[in-house]
Amino acid sequence: MKKFICLLLLISIAFVSCDGRKTQNDLLNKAITEFNNKEANLETFTIYPREYTEVITDTLISNKVNVRIKNFTSLNETVLIASTENQTSYHRVFKSEISIKSDNKNILKATINAEDFANPEEIFWNNATLQQVWVNQDLTTVEEINLDMSFINPLDKSYKLYRMSVNQDGQQQINLIEEQS
Repeated sequence: MKKFICLLLLISIAFVSCDGRKTQNDLLNKAITEFNNKEANLETFTIYPREYTEVITDTLISNKVNVRIKNFTSLNETVLIASTENQTSYHRVFKSEISIKSDNKNILKATINAEDFANPEEIFWNNATLQQVWVNQDLTTVEEINLDMSFINPLDKSYKLYRMSVNQDGQQQINLIEEQS
């Protein structure tokens, strides 16, 4: 009789546990399916660089001339790189602030960006941004500061390299040095 009661108890526990409720695995699969159905309609944006970027370079030439260049990203301006149904990619616009002092006298203070160089007749400038500005130390003297400026078009991976020469009076001369389309 004891065996019969134990068997009856085990069978009743088995029937009670099979009450038709969904298992954890079924609930998880249902939640994943619902999420994926909602996710399919979301558009994803990627921006390069992800965060604000700033690089400051101070260059001292012959203890007389100080060149300070601040290359930074604009948080409000971007260039569209690619766009698909669910994915859009952007490249932040870069700018540079340039300050040149000689014997503590301001020679040049300027902000450089791609808009300053843009030529509406060239397709390159439609999506171009400044990449960076730096002192060309091989060509720079106390009398003439040479700054190289690199512009890129992240859409088609082309670039242009300019050189700006600044004399002691602050007069500038800008020349295109190299380009790749």
